[in-house]
Amino acid sequence: MTSTRNRILLIVALFLLPILARALFYYQGLYWNTNVKTPEYTSYTVPEPPTPSSSLKLAAGVAAGKVVLIDANHKNQFQPDELQPLVTALSARGARVALDQSDKSLQSRLRSASTYITFAPTTSFSEQDLLAIQQFVASGGRLLVFTDPTRDRVEYDSYGNPTTYLDVNYANPILAPFGLSFVNDYLYNLAKNEGNFRNVEFTGFGKHALTNALKMVVFYGAHTVNTHGGQALVTGSVDTLSSLTDQGGNLSSMAISADGQVLAIGDFTFLTDPYNQVADNSLLLSNLADFALGGKRTPLLANFPFVFERPVTLVTTLGRSINPDLLSPIAALQQSLQGVNIPLTVDTRLPAGEHDAIILGTFGDIAVNLAASLQPFSLNTNAFDGTVDVPGFGKVGPGDGLLLYNRGPATNTLILLADKETDLPKLVQTVAGGDLSSCIVQNNIAVCSIGSAGSSAGSDYYYDTATPSSKSSQPTSTPLPP
Repeated sequence: MTSTRNRILLIVALFLLPILARALFYYQGLYWNTNVKTPEYTSYTVPEPPTPSSSLKLAAGVAAGKVVLIDANHKNQFQPDELQPLVTALSARGARVALDQSDKSLQSRLRSASTYITFAPTTSFSEQDLLAIQQFVASGGRLLVFTDPTRDRVEYDSYGNPTTYLDVNYANPILAPFGLSFVNDYLYNLAKNEGNFRNVEFTGFGKHALTNALKMVVFYGAHTVNTHGGQALVTGSVDTLSSLTDQGGNLSSMAISADGQVLAIGDFTFLTDPYNQVADNSLLLSNLADFALGGKRTPLLANFPFVFERPVTLVTTLGRSINPDLLSPIAALQQSLQGVNIPLTVDTRLPAGEHDAIILGTFGDIAVNLAASLQPFSLNTNAFDGTVDVPGFGKVGPGDGLLLYNRGPATNTLILLADKETDLPKLVQTVAGGDLSSCIVQNNIAVCSIGSAGSSAGSDYYYDTATPSSKSSQPTSTPLPP
């Protein structure tokens, strides 16, 4: 037993001896480095985003009654809550903001709008929609188009193959008629940025109310915006490059059209919390709200209720009492006008200068009671068959109603005429609904089908597409479409 233990101890000793000998041979004493430098934690500061260099101006409620329509019909790549800072700024100025998810035509939806905004659309606008937008801008509406290189839509088929829908491809057809376009890239700056090479600091600004008092704004991934005839408003430094070419040179990410009505911006993250608090982004947001509400739509009959600019008084010819059938249509008309902040009152007399007017009458009032009000329209009544000769339209008679709009230097007047009083409620209801699809509209005159079924069957009423060059000219008449 003892010999076995001794053999084990000997084996252990032989195993440890080389290790001990090697350790003793290379031992140089204990090491202690007294020159190790620790970081100066007390002097270390965390980099912070640029703080605002300009004071934020207070919003004034100067846009009461204006409607801002935000597109949500083209698979737009945003969440409604992201737009809360912009919605708050618009609302503070008195505007009403509506998210457009309607299946009605865009033309009808734009009729009551002052501003149309689309964010990162990823489905196509139809030709009718594009035409409606052009007409909207031509009549004084403001158009704002935002894209963002981080907001493209990706969908996968049943095999997992991706398809990418780029917002610039759907935004550019909207902008093309106005000389603006987006580039499918993103801007970056390796030399100076806000914590990331794609968070570009912009300090170059074109002279415009939109850039007033700005010193620096930061866009968090932005497309380049090209303009032809318009003005670049936010331009990067020489170190700001395009991902498409890795080259720079006065690259802009915000530009306005030549007519001053259309704005294109290649980023909208800067509008959202908390990025709207960086640098002067909040001031730019405020300027954007002012711009969006700064347009003034030209009153056009086709754009009802944008035909009035003052409170409206509704009167009937000869001070006739309003029959019960008119009460509901007039209430609907009142509600329609209240939607754009225009009050409607009813009276037996024409207003005295400070109110616009809606006049209700019949064809029989044309030659007598309404002769002065109808003078600009050169109407002639035919006693033999009860029809009315309307320049540009030919004969109008039973089963039809007339809308006649006169924009005067001080007041605007809309005259509604029907063949008989019993047809007036339907004509008023047509106007109150804001849908003139049953009417043929030409300049400031519209002929609407309002009569009972078959009331105009077999009659010879006409429509002329050419506007007469003078009061004495005779229109070339063609039959009304069925």
